[in-house]
Amino acid sequence: MKFEMPNSGSSRSSWFGRWSTSGWMTPSLIATVCLILALGSYEHSQGNLHRLRATSTNHVQPQGPGGQDPIRISRSLRENGDGPEFISATLLPGRGFNLWQLTASLPGRGEVSLLVSPPVSQAAQILSGLDNDDNGSASTNYGGAFLAPWAAQLTGFPAPGSGVLQTVWEGQRLTFPASIPGSPVSTEGLLLARGADAVKTSSLPDGQSAEATFSASSFSGNWPSNTDVTILVELSGHSLDLTMTAHNTGNTSEPMGLGWHPYFAIPSGDRAHAMLVIPSLNLVEAADRSTGVSSGRMTPIQGTSYDFLHASGTPLGHISLDETYVNLHGSLISDGPIAELRDPAADYGLRVIPLTPNITNLRVIAPEDKPWVSIGPNTNLSNPFGSEWGHTDMSKSGIAILKPGESMQWKVRVEIFSLTGPWRPSHNH
Repeated sequence: MKFEMPNSGSSRSSWFGRWSTSGWMTPSLIATVCLILALGSYEHSQGNLHRLRATSTNHVQPQGPGGQDPIRISRSLRENGDGPEFISATLLPGRGFNLWQLTASLPGRGEVSLLVSPPVSQAAQILSGLDNDDNGSASTNYGGAFLAPWAAQLTGFPAPGSGVLQTVWEGQRLTFPASIPGSPVSTEGLLLARGADAVKTSSLPDGQSAEATFSASSFSGNWPSNTDVTILVELSGHSLDLTMTAHNTGNTSEPMGLGWHPYFAIPSGDRAHAMLVIPSLNLVEAADRSTGVSSGRMTPIQGTSYDFLHASGTPLGHISLDETYVNLHGSLISDGPIAELRDPAADYGLRVIPLTPNITNLRVIAPEDKPWVSIGPNTNLSNPFGSEWGHTDMSKSGIAILKPGESMQWKVRVEIFSLTGPWRPSHNH
């Protein structure tokens, strides 16, 4: 049986049928499309194309912490590479350029995370500025936070009616937030929750770089002068160079300290057999570990369980560390003192090399029950304005004084290497 479409009998249907079979339908449609494209091109040239778009298009807001999207710099693996290589670094420009993730290729293990941090997708929820992240405190629990205008802890006494802490520097009162309400201890610097004012990335011969600039002014009124801070991260196959520069843009002198608080993972998880090299035989003696206040004295540690000077490394074992190592020993094969974390079970090692002489100490944290080690190269000691360092010469604590127009630079190189393979990093930089 043959079915036919019913004929409505309208003259319009008859006309459309005759036109569609006349051979003019295809050329007419093509001409219409061309006219639309020509109109769009003309409007674009006049800057009016946006008026032709649907007005209901929603603007996509950045999803990263601090309202700025994370930045990832990366590189391609070398062909037939027989050793470990860095792959990528992810930074958070909305949160003081925290080095949130650092990945590398390890032979036999593939791509591995070298810093302890949650996935980037969870960063905004964790670094929300609320609860435990008040004043950016949570930034010092993950990844690698850059620290300014001081590093490590700073103690103070409550400022009347303000809910903040204060201390005295050269007769001036400095104010700063507590790490948690009611605590006499600060967060680690004032950069943690600050968003970058400018960010750029560039290509390198063997990788990429990213740079963030923070026009910090007086750090929300907490610091004596105005400051610009620039952080440059340069990623290549076997090294990661970190450079932080602070510039006094104001009209008065200001104290300045710079540092870094990284959480280096132990990829195998075998913490007891992981090994450390710390180029020092002196610790800062602690007076109160809960606040980070020291006695101001240096303690010799040669031959004790805190001695990690041996060049081939000393196993961590079951010791817990939260110490500040000073009087760093230089190296004949490097541009600076060499600290190392070695993971024999993963045939992997990292070197942390301070490249500027103003880095006076390494803050080393390694809880017995955690598979990570923090090796923090800082220019100043904990509580740098404390009376334990004396009131006449603040340089004992490592704090620099920047006059108007002056700058200071902090630079550190992180190198990756194999413990047993043929490739070992060169120190001729």
